[in-house]
Amino acid sequence: MNSTLVLQQETIPIIKSSLAMKRRALEFSLQKYSKRLAAFEQRYGMDSEEFVSRFEAGELGDEPDWFEWQYLLDAHRETRRQLKLLSTIRL
Repeated sequence: MNSTLVLQQETIPIIKSSLAMKRRALEFSLQKYSKRLAAFEQRYGMDSEEFVSRFEAGELGDEPDWFEWQYLLDAHRETRRQLKLLSTIRL
């Protein structure tokens, strides 16, 4: 679904700047999440896809690291989703 937003001409630079700042913040967060996910993958010898499959199947128990890994994976996915949405905005 496309929507049209009517803006005053002088607000466009402010909005562009805000969107650029948001994009940079999301990219920074994505890098942090990626590094932390890679650390979990290396520590436990499995990639995140295998982890999710095994965790959701109840094979891994309820160690605190598993919940942190799941949180990081969810945060990583949400950040990527938001970056994708930002890329669709046209001013």
